[in-house]
Amino acid sequence: MPLRLRVGDAALSFFSTVTTFGTPVDITLAELSIVQLFAADATTAAALQTL
Repeated sequence: MPLRLRVGDAALSFFSTVTTFGTPVDITLAELSIVQLFAADATTAAALQTL
């Protein structure tokens, strides 16, 4: 499911990935997750590069 944000007149669109580490028996790693957002289109990529 894409994440869409409206910033002024621009509509930015992202897609995400989630990586989870560890096993259920290791409580310290079971709660570690990394969420990454990537530009879903050229308009969003260009807007991020100008920032």
